[in-house]
Amino acid sequence: MDSFAAAKLHVALPAATSLVLTRSFGAPRRAVWNAMTDPALMRQWMVPPPGWSMTACECDARVAGVLRLAWKNQAGDETLALLGVFTEVRAAERLVHTEVMTLSSGEVIGSQLETHEFLDVDGGTQLRITQLFASQEARDSAAPSMQEPMEAGFANLDALLARR
Repeated sequence: MDSFAAAKLHVALPAATSLVLTRSFGAPRRAVWNAMTDPALMRQWMVPPPGWSMTACECDARVAGVLRLAWKNQAGDETLALLGVFTEVRAAERLVHTEVMTLSSGEVIGSQLETHEFLDVDGGTQLRITQLFASQEARDSAAPSMQEPMEAGFANLDALLARR
């Protein structure tokens, strides 16, 4: 599984309203699945935006279950929340959920349908996340800012998986 040491997040724009993120991990699908659906493990690898701390991490990975993540800034006067509902769940294979991101003012700053696929590859797991947006404008506003923080989180996930 050493071949995964140089894995990096790959971002593709296959259609006007979609984004596909692909990342490989040197761990079995079940281990990657668990780290992405168990709130105790999620808190260990998810990186909040700079200057922010995670205040909530809930993940009930079953159909109609809720995904809820929340962060606050250092001053504590602003919050960022992500809320979703799972619409399809096949353990260690596929996970589909809605996702709406809001600010403390209640302003919605993003929404999409997100599909996670967990695939066996060369002794490890390839995670493919497909995000479907309502418009190309929505996709284009999300795409530039996500790669660096997501890769930072996935690097933490690599380290977590290596310890388990």
